[in-house]
Amino acid sequence: MATGYMGRLLRVDLSAGRLEDLPLDQDWLRRYIGGSGLAARYFAEAVRPADGGPARPDPLGPDNELIIMTGPLAGTPFPSASRFNVVARSPLSGIWGESSVGGFFGPHLKFAGYDGIVVTGASERPVYLAIDDGRAELRDASDLWGLDTYEVHARFSPDGWRVLAIGPAGERLVRFASIVHDRAHVAGRGGLGAVMGSKRLKAVVVRGRQEVPLADRATIDRLRRELIERGKESLTLQTYREVGTISSIELSLMVGDMPTKNWREGLWEEGLQALGGNNYNATILTGRRTCFGCPVSCKRVVRVDDQPYRVEQGPGPEYETVAAFGTGLRVDNPRAVARMNDICNRQGLDTISCGGTLAYAFEAYERGLIGPADTDGLELNWGDAGAAVALTQRIARREGFGKLLGEGSQRFAATLGPGADEFLMTVKGVEVPYHDPRAMHGLALQYATSDRGASHLSGLTFYAELGMAYIPDLGVEPPDSAQTSDGKAALHARAQDAGQALGGALALCYAGGSIVTGEEAVAALNAATGFDHSVEEFLTTGRRIWTLKRLINGAFGMTRADDRIPARFREPLPDGPAAGLVPDIERQLAEYYSLMQLDESGQPDPSEVERLGLSDVASCLAPAKAHPRRHRVDAQEGLVL
Repeated sequence: MATGYMGRLLRVDLSAGRLEDLPLDQDWLRRYIGGSGLAARYFAEAVRPADGGPARPDPLGPDNELIIMTGPLAGTPFPSASRFNVVARSPLSGIWGESSVGGFFGPHLKFAGYDGIVVTGASERPVYLAIDDGRAELRDASDLWGLDTYEVHARFSPDGWRVLAIGPAGERLVRFASIVHDRAHVAGRGGLGAVMGSKRLKAVVVRGRQEVPLADRATIDRLRRELIERGKESLTLQTYREVGTISSIELSLMVGDMPTKNWREGLWEEGLQALGGNNYNATILTGRRTCFGCPVSCKRVVRVDDQPYRVEQGPGPEYETVAAFGTGLRVDNPRAVARMNDICNRQGLDTISCGGTLAYAFEAYERGLIGPADTDGLELNWGDAGAAVALTQRIARREGFGKLLGEGSQRFAATLGPGADEFLMTVKGVEVPYHDPRAMHGLALQYATSDRGASHLSGLTFYAELGMAYIPDLGVEPPDSAQTSDGKAALHARAQDAGQALGGALALCYAGGSIVTGEEAVAALNAATGFDHSVEEFLTTGRRIWTLKRLINGAFGMTRADDRIPARFREPLPDGPAAGLVPDIERQLAEYYSLMQLDESGQPDPSEVERLGLSDVASCLAPAKAHPRRHRVDAQEGLVL
């Protein structure tokens, strides 16, 4: 067994109440490394289209495997390597679901003796999984069911457990429910908290004292020292340390990247000043936190003492959350944003999808498609933080209008009739994160082709266009201009491979890892595992992982027709630094399909599949003949089934 790994997975069958240790496949480690790459290979075993019908598993059915996977550098001294991945078929999109999480759970899962966990089946009663230094068992969670994630954390953390839990939103199967680790770190995207809820798995808690074996500890230690010193000279890392991810607000103001009023306005200086780092720090910031082994400390700690937005001292909103509940709804009060963030973290809701769904509802109200009779009497006027807070709470509990909004904006739009999708901001059913591709045209291609629906983290294209990713030995460099479609297909193809390798397989943080070169990443990988990867092989691994996820999505019925962007991104902004610009998405897609060797249906060419060594997997992942993600509307309930 290669070093850098603990050498085993824990397979949990909740239906049978059975736990089993599985040895890691040595060949798969070499070809997929870890993180979401290795998870995708294991997940592919669970996907079998049946005679032209929909692929299994049902996202909320017992056969949907929920996989938690670490990378080979987790738990080692290498900085910015604490992240782990959670994957399953997404209840929100119906395709590949993936979320990356930082914090301490990943390293401590390895200290407890496991590289990952594969969960299948569904328990008849609420349970939690406890892994204590190599010993795993399922325990009754009846007294935990109904508690919020902070309350679950408070039950276990005094005894040294690291906690991964769902809140009431996951229990109630909100389609964008999240999984929360130690209050501050969230697997938000794709509704994977609802997958846990459908399995009646309330939490996973781990603790242990085992060491991660390393092939070459000296090289890991040397790289750590060099990166820490380089980080002291990095403006990006020092800005993250001082201001956190909300430092992007000021940058967005300069480039026109931060959306306002459901992506209709390109400039709102007063709101950005109110929500930006200076005012945030002056009004609600009380401290900083970090992840395991990371010197950056970009996490914010906040407190709000005044009503009606009181927040006990705890995790503060990140950039995406400030945009979701701030500029997206035209709310200029950082205290109100902190309150909505607190609700989402406690109840277990993805702030990006929650904010996007609220913005869609606010515009539907403005257009007269819904009224007070539909919204429990609430008037959804832009800037009304009180209405937004109330709806966030109702979504988490699936109460009243929140029951429908808990299905996500795309399913909600399907209940409103023709034309309601004109202002819908989703890709493949997933609400768009808060970066505008009219300001960075390659981002439009990244959104359209991301394996998990709209995502700016499925590769390094976004960071390259923003000027934050310069890794020439991986072929990733900032373009001459972000506001053009020229050359963006080639940039995205390279940045996608690099991102799938760095962030997906190796599970490095894109923030703290922004100063790592390709050669250093590969050197760390080899020093941990004893492998002899080259930079070229590392990039090929990224391409292999992306292609495998594409094959999985083909089995779920995804085609070229799903590689699209919202109609609003084809409309130029009326103001701001990106005013008058739109990405040429059709041109970018045509060039990208050629570069990636995708056929007219959007599937990888057989020769490319063979080159990447995926022929055996592809034979089990034939594209579904029927599209399983077309929805019908239950007129009485107003839900899409």
